[in-house]
Amino acid sequence: MLWAASAICSALVAVLLATRSFYLQQQPASPRTSTGAAEEGRHHHRRRACDDQARWVSKMASLHNASLVLTVDRRGCANFTSLQKAVDAVPDYAAARTLIAVDAGVYAEKVVVWSNKTGVTLQGRGNLETTVVWNGTANSSGGTFSSATFAVLAAGFMAYNLSVQNTARPANQGDAGGQAVALRVAADQAAFYWCGFYGSQDTLLDEQGRHFFRGCYVEGSIDFIFGNARSLYLGCTISSVANAAAEGAVTGSVTAQGRASPDERTGFAFVRCSVVGTGQVWLGRAWGPYATVVFARTYLAAVVAPGGWNDWNDAARQESVFFGEYECTGPGASGGGAAQRVAYARQLDQRQAAPFMDASYIDGSQWAVPPLLPPMQGDDDVISAEYANTMAGSM
Repeated sequence: MLWAASAICSALVAVLLATRSFYLQQQPASPRTSTGAAEEGRHHHRRRACDDQARWVSKMASLHNASLVLTVDRRGCANFTSLQKAVDAVPDYAAARTLIAVDAGVYAEKVVVWSNKTGVTLQGRGNLETTVVWNGTANSSGGTFSSATFAVLAAGFMAYNLSVQNTARPANQGDAGGQAVALRVAADQAAFYWCGFYGSQDTLLDEQGRHFFRGCYVEGSIDFIFGNARSLYLGCTISSVANAAAEGAVTGSVTAQGRASPDERTGFAFVRCSVVGTGQVWLGRAWGPYATVVFARTYLAAVVAPGGWNDWNDAARQESVFFGEYECTGPGASGGGAAQRVAYARQLDQRQAAPFMDASYIDGSQWAVPPLLPPMQGDDDVISAEYANTMAGSM
């Protein structure tokens, strides 16, 4: 009996489907208006865009070996239209890595990766395509640190192929509260690959922890890389937008490193970078009495002031700071023309420069992946060309 009932039901379903198919075939086609055609075109274009994004996300998920993938865009193809909402959806203190794939577009919002959102990888479509912007200042945000467009407070953060901007109006000389941070990094083991950071005064707050910046672009005017982290900048472009002044007056500074005691293991190392731009800038100012900054095998344009370094108007700091250069080139380098370095600047030999020259400076072989970073030898890259080409092709 049950078999018979089942057979009858199957037959009825078949008849109904056949009838519906015949009915649909017999309906006259609706006339295509110009509005309908345009709407259909838009839907088709959106479907293609969503399909393209899905393929890209799949590729990135595989490259990053992510266990959870969250997507962000402005076209309705993704899980979220807000980057902050995607960050908030990351599991707390996750042991596995979460990938947040952000499509091309401008995302006007403040973003904070809170300390409980560990193991996040942020992937954009290119540092000229995916941009996070805000316009906070020390005055409008309750302090310099709070002005950041993008703040990283969680360990194990990585970002690829995107830009962060603070679009606040550049402060006039002597203005109080005009500091405007684009990126704040206050967590350990954070890495940034082929990213851009744009601002004026205090662009990049490299606050604390061990950090790696590979192939990044940093733009600013006054102390625009500052903080008390232990960071390696490899192959980065450092661009001054300081105002030009009469008679070559110095109007800006690249770094303001904050090492406060000899017991701290902090400092900034710039290896095979370029310092270019406008105005005249110091390579560094002694924000902390033991400020530590090294430029190695870096091109220094004429934008670098002849003296090179500044003691923050405290002569006592000249005895404790570590401001070093090693095999730098260009018209702004020591011995490269008009450069006449201050007496407390150090021209390093190979032995003195070696601790700053590769990923061991930040213990990077333990965490600055992918891939693991071998020691630098000559001009060999510490990132494999194969991986770099793969990531460039994803943009």
